[in-house]
Parts: sequence; structure tokens; C-alpha cells
Amino acid sequence: MTLTALRRNSPQPASQKASWARRWSLRSSKAQSLVEFSLLLPVMLIIVFGIIDFGWGLRSYISLTNATREGARFAAVGNPAGSFPSECDGATGTTVIGRTCIAVEGLNLSNITDVAVAYPDGQEPGNSVVVSADYTYEYITPLGDFINFFSGGTLTETLSLSTSTDMRLE
Repeated sequence: MTLTALRRNSPQPASQKASWARRWSLRSSKAQSLVEFSLLLPVMLIIVFGIIDFGWGLRSYISLTNATREGARFAAVGNPAGSFPSECDGATGTTVIGRTCIAVEGLNLSNITDVAVAYPDGQEPGNSVVVSADYTYEYITPLGDFINFFSGGTLTETLSLSTSTDMRLE
């Protein structure tokens, strides 16, 4: 027998077996951590993107609500209603619709789909005026793409926000 054959057939010391087992255990735990991370990453991204988009969507809704409140107050003191897409440019402040579009603060004016002013009982003092606005919110994160990938397209690309304010005419 040669020397290498003797080394192969001779029993290994316990310390060598333990170090090999330790190395294999470390390798398998690193692989396990990588698999667990890859399974949890999409869930964590959906949660983080959901929090971000929820915050921005809520901000958009609050801005839209404040804008209709501003427009209703402007209408309540006797200003003219105006017409929707022509006066919703962010510069016309002499009509109710123009004032509402100025007050949307930070929202994209091209995503405002409607601003309406209604006088349900006429324009006499004591009656009410209703100013309503619709806005299309587009996600700022790839949340829609993530959810659609995992759910097969159940989430829409945009959210429709709508609000109205009713105020008494003075």
C-alpha cells in the first residue's frame, strides 16, 4: 500500500470531522437565510410601497377636500361658478372652479377629472351650494405592478378620489 492509500483508509481524527461539519452547517445556514430573505422580500416591498402610496393618496384626498371647501366658501359669498376644463388652469381665481383648482396644492391639474358647482335650491341666501371634485390618483411606487404580478391583475392602475363640500349661501 502506498502512503496516500493509507491516509485515505485511516480514520480521521474527531477534530477534523467536527470542523468539516461546522463548515457544512455554516454554508447551509447561509443558504437558508438567503432563501428566507428571497421569500420575504416581495412581501416587505409590498408593505413599504403600500405605506408610501397610502400616505401620498391620503395627502391627495386631503388636498382635494380642502380645495372643494375653499371653492364652496368662495361660492357662498356670491362669486360666479365658472366652467370646468377651461378655468381649471391654476391661474384663474375669479370663479369658483378656478379658485378650487388653484387650491389643490401640489396635485397634478391634468389628473382632475371634474369640478362641479351646484345650487340645488337656487342661489338665494340661506340655500346651499355644493362644490364637488374628482381626481385620478396614480401610484408613485411600483405597488400596482407588484400586486398585479402576484395576484393576476386585481389592482387597478389608478385610484379615483372624489369629494364634495356643501355650504350655505350668504
